[in-house]
Amino acid sequence: MSVLKKKELEESPLADLHAIASELGLEGFRSKRKNDLIAAILEVSSPPAEDDEREPDEVPAEEALEAPPAELEEEAPEEEAPEEEAPEEEEDETSEGTSEDTSEGTSEDDAEEETVAAPEREEELAGGILDILANGSGFVRVDPAGQSRDDVYISPAQIRRCELRSGDQVSGPVRPPRRNERHPSLIRVTTVNGADAEPPEERPWFGDLTAVFPSARIEGPAALRELPFGRGSRVAVGGPPGAGASRLLHELALTLSKDDEIEVQVVLAGVRPEEVGEWRATGLDVAGGSFERSADAQTQAAELAIERAKRRVERGGHAAVVVDSLSALPGIAQRRLFGAARATAEGGTLTVIAATGDSEEALRWATTRIVLDPAGDPGPRSGTLRADALQ
Repeated sequence: MSVLKKKELEESPLADLHAIASELGLEGFRSKRKNDLIAAILEVSSPPAEDDEREPDEVPAEEALEAPPAELEEEAPEEEAPEEEAPEEEEDETSEGTSEDTSEGTSEDDAEEETVAAPEREEELAGGILDILANGSGFVRVDPAGQSRDDVYISPAQIRRCELRSGDQVSGPVRPPRRNERHPSLIRVTTVNGADAEPPEERPWFGDLTAVFPSARIEGPAALRELPFGRGSRVAVGGPPGAGASRLLHELALTLSKDDEIEVQVVLAGVRPEEVGEWRATGLDVAGGSFERSADAQTQAAELAIERAKRRVERGGHAAVVVDSLSALPGIAQRRLFGAARATAEGGTLTVIAATGDSEEALRWATTRIVLDPAGDPGPRSGTLRADALQ
């Protein structure tokens, strides 16, 4: 049975439909009317007819619950060729738990002896950042840069049982993809954010935390000694092209990485391919990529990085996200990313430092404004709100 139903899609907000369409690889979905978009999703997500003809005992019931439905599997980036079907031997092995010897001339006794003597196959483990889709299922992203073939499907049942959230660091044993599946599947969740998955950790929701102005100062580069900022600051680095915003972001990111209590991520959007290489050379976690990637792919990577940071703040920790550059993302994504920065009365902090170009709106949102002049120095429009509170 298809998980995606027309009635559920009609009741879903447009943002959720866009997320599903992105996962299914639909082209030009943002320009479609809602009804046309729903029709396109249903057309693409319809499972092959052969799925309905599969015998009930082909896959054990327990494993079938964890298998990703065909209509929710992601399209591999830049690849349209269908995958080859798994050999029948693999189907038998998955269903029966043993590898059957079909060679002629082998007696049943010999086959039984070989089966008994064969060692148990060691479980393959995988881990990454959880990305939950609008329909309740999700994928464990093994590469922070974005989607890949190695991403691991996780079922809605597991997400509910372990009370998982997008951005959680998840690990566990996986099984290889079966016929008509493009991704491996998580057998069970072993750890969440470095702790045992069950019982689920009690934690607040990020949106319920109380935002306060930053009070713990972060020592920045020498050029910014007169412009203090702290844990939980919203730092906008503006200025004309060529003023050195990217260079300053590098210095700020490396400064933050020296603080063992702060988890630092870098989000790239709209940068040159050469700059991606320079950022990766820093050894920091880098999400997103260059301008050649689609706007949807860059936005998805950026928002997942922010969700990961929020999960750390919910547990009382400190996180920082450096964005190069915020102006390359859609307006609604800019507000979500930049607006997530805050210190909380409960103790956790999320610092966001972003190149904002000449955006006046981003400068207005910021708690620290670094407006570079053509020479690359902070100009007179630079400043920090409540600077006296930073100690």
